[in-house]
Amino acid sequence: MAAAPGGIKGYARTVRAFSHDMRLYILFTLIGYLNIGVFQVLYNLYLNRIGLREDFIGTFTAVNTIAIAGAALAIGPIVNRHGPWIVVVFGFVVFCLTSVGLTLSSDTLILLVFAGLQGIGTSFFSSPTMLIVLERTTNETRQHASAIVYSSQALSATLGNLGGGLLPKLIVLFFPVLATGSVGSYRATLMVGVAIAGLALIPLLRMHAGEGEQRGEMASVRRQTPIEAKKETGTRRADFSVFIISGGLLAVASGAVIPFYNVYLKRLGASTQVVGYIYAVAALIAAIVGLTGPVVSAKFGALKTVGILRISPLPLFVAMIFVPHLALAVPAHALRVTSINMSWPIDSTFIADLLPARQRAYVFSIRSVLWNAGWAVTSIIAGRVIRATDSYATVFIIYSVFLALSVGMFQVYFQRRLAERARLGLGPAMQSSRA
Repeated sequence: MAAAPGGIKGYARTVRAFSHDMRLYILFTLIGYLNIGVFQVLYNLYLNRIGLREDFIGTFTAVNTIAIAGAALAIGPIVNRHGPWIVVVFGFVVFCLTSVGLTLSSDTLILLVFAGLQGIGTSFFSSPTMLIVLERTTNETRQHASAIVYSSQALSATLGNLGGGLLPKLIVLFFPVLATGSVGSYRATLMVGVAIAGLALIPLLRMHAGEGEQRGEMASVRRQTPIEAKKETGTRRADFSVFIISGGLLAVASGAVIPFYNVYLKRLGASTQVVGYIYAVAALIAAIVGLTGPVVSAKFGALKTVGILRISPLPLFVAMIFVPHLALAVPAHALRVTSINMSWPIDSTFIADLLPARQRAYVFSIRSVLWNAGWAVTSIIAGRVIRATDSYATVFIIYSVFLALSVGMFQVYFQRRLAERARLGLGPAMQSSRA
């Protein structure tokens, strides 16, 4: 995918070419992911405040992500039958309602039930992100649209992170009966996040259910000749498998660290407010830098760009095995968030170009299954390891090893795959539109 011509002006022209539905979806992400940002900063601290430690946080995370994985199994067939929009609407409503339940509960069994239900909602509204983009864009605008959508999610999370860090103190100013850092101040902040995020239903419901398919997803795609189709058939299964397995390895790496990282920052001496700032700044950097993804990918190639981005946090996490310090932890978090936010749309567009249109819903849903299953299992183990050793060194080792395996597998296989396609004379988007 070439960058938009004319630098910033060309980028702006590409954005203006987005459909009305695509603009509404970007607005939905800007508002709807606020609640996720608030929860990222505050919810584990809320669990800590009501007396629950890393071992329960690991179990809670596992239940949530197992539910996401289980729900993702159904997404491919449902999307192919009804389209991604209705799936997103259903999932977001469930997500908001269950977020209220999680905010008002303290019983461990009820928390785990709501964690599972929220996971189902999360899966249904977040997994079809690239499918919405694919359906409502053309080949010329697709990579820019995906970059903006993921940057919008990061920007929304930034505002949510700031709210999660600042609102508990502000709420205490207006309601002195609530002590600073109390369960009540945390609950009030979480409820504000849910209420604001719920407004995202307005642009979401104004979108049309499925008219983008003819305009975007199938536009500008040439049908294969029988000879080309025969050459491609034998490699599609391998493309599918390597993409989702490398994603699963990355999930194992992430699940060892991300669910506990705000608690880790607190352990290193950061206050709740400072944790909020750290998460917000990281998300803001990811949102801004993520917009350059199409340009960087066009200059260096999608595969090389994804590899460099994915491996970039590794040195800092290796260093923290030996030197746990905020001076390393803060840039490590910012680099990890930015690398994921910037690389995710690039590799998603990359695999969408390689696979036939009707396989895309399945590859994204199965990647979600493997991502969340790997995350769930690892978070359970990591939570217990942290509790038993009172250290994060082991989970940083797990992160480093599985990150390296994921990046290595993806790079080695797809480097050979692209070389093979070049020998066969196939472009990146030469698959059949209905295969």
